[in-house]
Amino acid sequence: MAENTRQPPEPDETAQVAKTLAGGAERVLENLAELEPELRAAAIIGPGGAPVASSGSDPEWSARAGDLLAALDEAKDREIDSAHLATETAEVFVVREHGLALVAVTGRFVLASLTSFDIRMALRDLAREGEHA
Repeated sequence: MAENTRQPPEPDETAQVAKTLAGGAERVLENLAELEPELRAAAIIGPGGAPVASSGSDPEWSARAGDLLAALDEAKDREIDSAHLATETAEVFVVREHGLALVAVTGRFVLASLTSFDIRMALRDLAREGEHA
């Protein structure tokens, strides 16, 4: 098994990153909802697992998205790059890019490759925005 050697950021650093990205993250989620009409909920998770922004009606959604991300990482014993899960009624996408992760739930039978691409591009846009903040 590969050993996870990545050190989590300090709590103050994690909070600062989340605060810096929050406004841009909300905009990114709004844009993603326009691109993906079947999007039911999405959450952006920052370094160290801190929720940055989320959409959806459940106030616990970002915590649950973070739990899913942590479980997937633990199962692989390292950070995953992406995952796609499907149930009878929904599809779940997880994409990680530039230290950020986006977990999204859509309706069933979306175009998985296009949805994954849209999510990855959204995270790249947010990371670029964070570099210029």
